[in-house]
Amino acid sequence: FLRILKSINQANTTIIFTSDNGFLFGEFGMYMDKRQPYEVTIRVPMFVSGPLFPKGSSKEGVVLNIDIAPTVVDVAKQLTDAPPVARGYELAFDGESMVPGSTQKGRSSFVVEYHGEGNAADRDDCSKKNMRCWYKDDQVWATPPHFAIPAGERFCFCEDSRNNTFVCERRISAQLTLEDDFSDFLHCHFPSGFSEFYDLHTDPFQLKNTWSDLPEEVRLELMDRLEWGVRCRGAEECGLLNRGLESKLNLAI
Repeated sequence: FLRILKSINQANTTIIFTSDNGFLFGEFGMYMDKRQPYEVTIRVPMFVSGPLFPKGSSKEGVVLNIDIAPTVVDVAKQLTDAPPVARGYELAFDGESMVPGSTQKGRSSFVVEYHGEGNAADRDDCSKKNMRCWYKDDQVWATPPHFAIPAGERFCFCEDSRNNTFVCERRISAQLTLEDDFSDFLHCHFPSGFSEFYDLHTDPFQLKNTWSDLPEEVRLELMDRLEWGVRCRGAEECGLLNRGLESKLNLAI
């Protein structure tokens, strides 16, 4: 990133540096994977450099990959002589521009989705139906950490399956207080009917799934919120998810 910055004209170039996912290095007993909805896999860096972004500044709050497209459009509008968009062809995004001074309502909740990969049928003794499996040998990765596999040998490694499909709500309220039962949580649902709920106030490492401990009215509201987060369109409509839950646990803390 720094090397690129030194080689360009920073007065008329905007660069966005980020990643598509985090990575697991042994958490939850998983090694070298990224297909789960937990903090270590959904948190990624986001750095922006350009004439519209003050040097050394930072933004408080949550930014997402859906904010990249509206940011690029905003930069183009402000730094070029592009003609105005014709009526009826306005661009509508689920995300918001990250350019300082733009209309930013912020967010307290957002949706995390993943569609599990798998074969339609068995392919060989390693790659099975509804699974994504392949052989690993000593040439799998050219960068550390390496697998200590003897030359000429291999093993079957299954990294994904179709039922590893989920949609989640990650809520990070602007004001995180223990008095708010639902200000910092992850709720996920899988097509199989399995659900997960982690209160990151009390369980920051997401080790105890407390979905079954929640009252029914809370679970129903959480499922309704997921449905809305999936089908909403545009930042204004999807922004309704920022509202807090109507249900409260009213637990003694």
